[in-house]
Amino acid sequence: MNETTRTLTFVGIAVVALIAAFVTDRASQPVELTGYEKVGEEFYPDFTDPTQARALRVVSYDEDSATLKVFNVDYKNGAWRIPSHHDYPADAEDELAETATSLVGVVRGALESRRKSDHERFGVIDPLDESNTNLQGRGQRLTLSKEGGAPLVDFIIGKQVPEQPNEYYVRKVDEDSVYRTKLNVDLSSDFSDWIEPDLLKVDRDRLVEIIVNKYSIDEKNRRLVDEELSTLKRKNSSSPWELEGLNTETEKLNTADVNQMINTLVDLKIQGIRPKPAAIAAELKKSGQLQLKNALDFVDLQSKGFIVAQTASGGQQLVSNEGEVIVVTNQGVVYSLYFGEIFTGSTLDIEVGNGSKEKSDKAPAKDADKADSKEKKPADKTEEAVEKPGKTDDNDAMKTSRYLFVTVTFDPSFIGDPPQKPTKPEKPAESKEKTEGDKPADAKSADKKDDKADEKKPDPEAEYAAAMKKYESALKTYEKQLKEYDEKIIKGQERVQELNQRFADWYYVISANSFEKLRMSRKALVEPADKPEEGAAQPGAGNPALGIPGLNLPGMKAPGQPSAKPAAPKPAPSAKPAPSTKPAPAKSDSESKPAPAKTEAKPKPAAEKASPKQPESEKKTTDSKPPEKAAGSE
Repeated sequence: MNETTRTLTFVGIAVVALIAAFVTDRASQPVELTGYEKVGEEFYPDFTDPTQARALRVVSYDEDSATLKVFNVDYKNGAWRIPSHHDYPADAEDELAETATSLVGVVRGALESRRKSDHERFGVIDPLDESNTNLQGRGQRLTLSKEGGAPLVDFIIGKQVPEQPNEYYVRKVDEDSVYRTKLNVDLSSDFSDWIEPDLLKVDRDRLVEIIVNKYSIDEKNRRLVDEELSTLKRKNSSSPWELEGLNTETEKLNTADVNQMINTLVDLKIQGIRPKPAAIAAELKKSGQLQLKNALDFVDLQSKGFIVAQTASGGQQLVSNEGEVIVVTNQGVVYSLYFGEIFTGSTLDIEVGNGSKEKSDKAPAKDADKADSKEKKPADKTEEAVEKPGKTDDNDAMKTSRYLFVTVTFDPSFIGDPPQKPTKPEKPAESKEKTEGDKPADAKSADKKDDKADEKKPDPEAEYAAAMKKYESALKTYEKQLKEYDEKIIKGQERVQELNQRFADWYYVISANSFEKLRMSRKALVEPADKPEEGAAQPGAGNPALGIPGLNLPGMKAPGQPSAKPAAPKPAPSAKPAPSTKPAPAKSDSESKPAPAKTEAKPKPAAEKASPKQPESEKKTTDSKPPEKAAGSE
């Protein structure tokens, strides 16, 4: 028993020693740290083809206003659209391609942390994580997906690494490890960066007419008030703008404000959009005309500041709260811009709308116009809604904007007059020309034998041939001009159709500042005319007898000859005793100054045989002036 016990004791000691040695060996080895082995690897090594991207989502969190902003772009039914903004068409193909390309091969840099508790410090908390109650440290989540919705990349981008441009703290959504990562992604979640922001897409050189119809709607009495019409026109891009009804003696065009208005038209930007009712949009796409068929559509229009009035012919006419501007191009494209309701809101409110806020924003206007006690409660709600965002430090929290309704029609008269087809000359009748041609020849030879007798009578056939040649040339020119004119008509109509397809579905939102620059009063379009400087010489001023400098009419004193002409009437009094015999004084005064006037006037009638009445009038003038001056001298 003792040997067995002793043996077991030794075995136990050996096992304990072996275990102790193993534990010691393991304890002396370095701890394996997870995460470090991935440094230098790509986040998404399988993502190599940027053309696979068919959707983008950007989620960001505004700490100041404690609001979440989601912006996404999808490729649907052959077109890029923005689901977060009422599926508005996106000009996103190039933008998304650049973004996707910049995300291929993104590499993990230095490992900063493996702990979830550090996410707030690095700003990489998932903005969509509702389980995390921290309002600080939420990052921007960027998700790129392929067709079908499977993610190609899904990052959370945090704060920028201090003093390291293009380096950010980044992690994958399903990992806690945070890495320094170089990113060259120029990514924007602004609505205007993903659309065609140019609303009208009009060329300034094509503008030929602008009509500002400034009025307001008296909603209580349902009529237009304070109506004022201002029409600006020009012939072409090199011609100056002219204002109809301008009093040139006291007014001149305020070109600075006119240019400002044109610049605003050309650069008018989309701030936000709202979808129109489907029935209204369908009719606008079909005919370009507004036709209301149910009461709900009427209510929707009125909520945006637009009213449909009945015309005298029984049709429907759109009018708006704050007037309209009509813009015409030399392509025959006629834009009608209707200015609707004004409202205030944050950037997100302006871009996509917030039903409750928009309705309450309308209340103060009604309260101011009607002074109705029933409107006071909604007005109070509006003040509360405006006050909360106003308390934030975000300067972009509240903006004033206005709804805009755009329609387009085609007017061919602005393209120019259609070319006129030339008239084909008639072929002369040969027999008739011969008989008619002989008689004048015999008559002329019998009556006169001067130079004209040697002239040959034109050959009717030759004249006809020349006329036909001229006609054929004119016909070719006409056909070319007609083809060009027809092409202009087709292009203008196609342009109108294209624009109506674009505008039909949407109410637009523009800035209040743009509205003020477009809806200008006539008073703003004109300024006082320049007054002549004091002491400046005026034509004919100071001595009306001098007339217009440089224009010397018969019998009129010429400037610069004050002494010669006053001396001319002196001989006339001696002729006064014999007023009944006008020829006698004329002959006796052959040495006086009126006589040279006669001799100077005589060559003109001699040279101008075709106007025999002219010398008689001149003669009367020179004969009659001396007696008149003599009478005046007495």
